Amino acid sequence: MPLNVSPGAPYGWRARIGFITPSPGHENNAYEFYLMAPDGVTICLTSLQVMALTQEQYSGAIGRIDAAVAEMVSRKVDVMVQAGVPLTVTKGWDFHKQLTVQVAGLTNIPFATDIGACIEAMRVLDMKRVVMVTPFNDAMHDQLSRYVANAGIQVLAAHSIQPPHAEEISRRYNVSTMPLAVPYQAAKTLFQSTSSADGIWITGALMPSVAAIEPLERDLKVPVVSSMQAMTWAGLRLAGVKAEITGYGRLFQHF
Repeated sequence: MPLNVSPGAPYGWRARIGFITPSPGHENNAYEFYLMAPDGVTICLTSLQVMALTQEQYSGAIGRIDAAVAEMVSRKVDVMVQAGVPLTVTKGWDFHKQLTVQVAGLTNIPFATDIGACIEAMRVLDMKRVVMVTPFNDAMHDQLSRYVANAGIQVLAAHSIQPPHAEEISRRYNVSTMPLAVPYQAAKTLFQSTSSADGIWITGALMPSVAAIEPLERDLKVPVVSSMQAMTWAGLRLAGVKAEITGYGRLFQHF
């Protein structure tokens, strides 16, 4: 949405939300945040330096959480959000809550995780049987499915649009630069081919997604949750910012 500020006003006069991202490349995280964020809310980014989708990289990233939190504290953010579902789900059920406790021992700044925000968003929207679209592989799909099953959410079907598994995609673009038609069509096709699903979950915040949420909800008549949408929503809630946000899904009706 367009940004409007008065001369001399701090950009984050309403709230500054710190995002701790896995990847050093932030292009879609920041862009999609500002599509949704109300005036006076800004994003402050730092990275855990994940360079590949491997367990070694995930574990190393978790080991750098304390340093990332210290950076966010020094930047005087109002809220922190940890992005990247693989980092937490590979540690077993409830690790997102353990990570929250760990961060609470370092600072009193409110903290949320990607997977925690997605679970809470799906709970608020009464999504219990979902189809899932990601840029991850089948092994990660299994871990994600088992993780959210502990929260009472059943993943009925999953589809990966990871470039190595899609030759046409890998020839033309990567996960962060794919057209919105790719996640839109993948989610629509998967939902229509899966009986009894009551919602769509799109995870993998590096992948463009938020501008596809409203068309999917309108066309399929079901709620849609994406990682970047859920993390933005969770950050705004923790910051006490209540705003009318339209065009990015039913979730923003629930502050």
